Amino acid sequence: MYASRFVYLLLLAGATVFGLGGCGHKSNLPGETGVVRGRVVYGSGTIPEGSSIVMLHVKTGIPATGLTDSAGKFAMEMRNGPDILVGDYVVNIKPPGDIGDEVLMISPATVPAEWNKVPQKYWNVKTSDETFVVDPGDNFYEFTLTDK
Repeated sequence: MYASRFVYLLLLAGATVFGLGGCGHKSNLPGETGVVRGRVVYGSGTIPEGSSIVMLHVKTGIPATGLTDSAGKFAMEMRNGPDILVGDYVVNIKPPGDIGDEVLMISPATVPAEWNKVPQKYWNVKTSDETFVVDPGDNFYEFTLTDK
């Protein structure tokens, strides 16, 4: 009888320590989190489906990414989960398609055609002036691209 109680308590303690004793979601991120969904708009439409939205957390350098669908909608992920660290981000876009190894300088002439459907300034985090602040809970990010 005492042995079975001991085993039960041991199993209960192990379930609590390893996150099996509850239904809440626990992220592997170093801080408070939120969830980010959004949409990219450019001119009267969107950008190419499969474009990667890349948000870089300013404080930690941890990236969050999301892929656009045909309507420009996306959901961000960080470390393979939907939780995104709260805080300030710099944002850029990687359009679909890979740049060949022989390309020494990225320019409209050396990138896949789909890249030219996204203003060049958004290709690189250093030239993109886009920022976003993630708050706890649900966040909607309406990302409107400009040519300037």
